[in-house]
Amino acid sequence: MERKLLNNITDSLSSFQPITLKEMDGVSLMNRTDTKFVFEADLLPKILEEASPFYRSLEISNKRYANYKTDYFDSLDFGLYNAHHNSKLNRYKIRYREYIGSDLSFLEVKFKNNKGKTLKSRIQSWVDTEEISDSDNDFLKDKTPFYRENLMHILTNNFSRITLVSKTDKERLTIDFSLQFLKEDKLKQLGNLAIAEVKQEKVDRDSKVMSILKKHQIREASFSKYATGAALLNPDLKYNKFKKNFLYLNKIHLNGNIWNTVV
Repeated sequence: MERKLLNNITDSLSSFQPITLKEMDGVSLMNRTDTKFVFEADLLPKILEEASPFYRSLEISNKRYANYKTDYFDSLDFGLYNAHHNSKLNRYKIRYREYIGSDLSFLEVKFKNNKGKTLKSRIQSWVDTEEISDSDNDFLKDKTPFYRENLMHILTNNFSRITLVSKTDKERLTIDFSLQFLKEDKLKQLGNLAIAEVKQEKVDRDSKVMSILKKHQIREASFSKYATGAALLNPDLKYNKFKKNFLYLNKIHLNGNIWNTVV
């Protein structure tokens, strides 16, 4: 991401009232409905400016955005990826997520049930390898049908995240940008992409941020960071259900073709 754009995002965030992690406990929304929006990162400062009267911005160590590192795991036959690609419900994502600079890391399981609800479970855990630790196996067995022996590391995803919390409703908004996907010697960067995710107990399309996004002609979109990264780094995987997303990524990508930017 260009330094000028990052500076503009930082300036826009400074107009928000801050909120701490402890204050956010009341809107953790571990059992929730997620609505995603995908758009060009260049629009982000304007959207933030319009949202600032209605939301508070998470602040940690005087910073209004945080850096994340996520390691995703899948079965040996990419069963979790294929379940997502085929729009199956009752599906899982398994990942380690590190909150860079905070000494926090979790093993997380996301489960999307047959009612479209996303349930997230996690335990605090630290891992510095591309394997699930023995000590976390009981958690996996309790929350999923998988064992560590049936799973392999697929990719690492780095990104930055803004978290906004509604002043009046039980609603959170995360905006991810500066996305990178890597595995071994392969790297994909989606620097001009922003992903907004509105997290609510039940969908309310009259929320302030949804109205702002609609005003800028940004529509709801199905987008998975894991599925996108897996497809980009493993071109043999089927991805026809994601073609619309990849056409959009090619349109906004600085070099015009995301498939040819593996380094």
